[in-house]
Amino acid sequence: MSPISSHSMERNSDRPKPAWLIAILFAVAMIFSTGVAADPVKLLFFVSKPTKDYLEVLHTIQQDLDDKFPSKYHAAVQFVSDQTAYDNQIAAANLIVTIGTAAADTAYQYKPNVPIISVLITDSSFASMASKHYGSIDQALANRVSAICIDQPTSRSIDLAKLLLPGAKKLGMMLGPSSTNLQPELTTMISDKGMDSEFVVIAPSDNPIVKIEPVMRESDIFIPVPDNRLINIATAKWILHLSYRHKVPVIAFSRSYLSAGALAAIYSSPENVAMQTSEWIADRATSPSGAGGAYQPKYFSIHFNYSVAASLNIPLKTEQFYRERL
Repeated sequence: MSPISSHSMERNSDRPKPAWLIAILFAVAMIFSTGVAADPVKLLFFVSKPTKDYLEVLHTIQQDLDDKFPSKYHAAVQFVSDQTAYDNQIAAANLIVTIGTAAADTAYQYKPNVPIISVLITDSSFASMASKHYGSIDQALANRVSAICIDQPTSRSIDLAKLLLPGAKKLGMMLGPSSTNLQPELTTMISDKGMDSEFVVIAPSDNPIVKIEPVMRESDIFIPVPDNRLINIATAKWILHLSYRHKVPVIAFSRSYLSAGALAAIYSSPENVAMQTSEWIADRATSPSGAGGAYQPKYFSIHFNYSVAASLNIPLKTEQFYRERL
């Protein structure tokens, strides 16, 4: 039998396909396309309350997922402030996204058999909620609970301190009950930047101004590390008051702290949180197995109070300059 030439193969491939073959191929294509369209990942968003920051995170995540993955996700939204039962919604979900501490607290009590990702939550709140409902952080992670915590790594604030004041010799830092265990690690970070460290640890029963003033007076720059909400509120006004009195710049952890008189702030904006969350969902939502994880913020916002910089005679470069070096 003579071999089939390449020209013969090309002519055969150009021939029209039989009608029955075309019908089969069309049917197979429809089956696969229908299966994808009919089986979206069901997301359940638990949101603490319908206020500006929470809604901005929610809507940005939804919009980003819709833009990048049309029809892949089906989202349901529940506000914890509605105070209703959520058994049916939880049973139908493939993945639960909690936005805010109250939302995490509510979702965790159900111990659903699906992954949970908690966002817009602090390190200390996540630790507290995980221990309350699962016994420990490790047990929560083993039950596929994850968190993208809102607290920026303190190392970024330390790096910024040295960029803003290259000649600074002593960095003062405030810790609270939830962050005091970080002191050895932070001491090393500060030392690596060529500065001495001075710490003040504030307990709920302490008089903040009495404890903070000696450290502020001896520091070239001061960083309050975010702790639990009561500590943050109780100390903020005194830190800014002492900063003004002793002409010591403060690097804060929120935009409101900045507006009230801090020199600079590094923080997680709603847009930062939403961007990292949608990336996490895209990477992990279709992977049902594996433990959860606690993640630091990948993105950050940085802003300066130019009036405070002028009063302290601190020259500032552009935000982009500092961002590129952090």
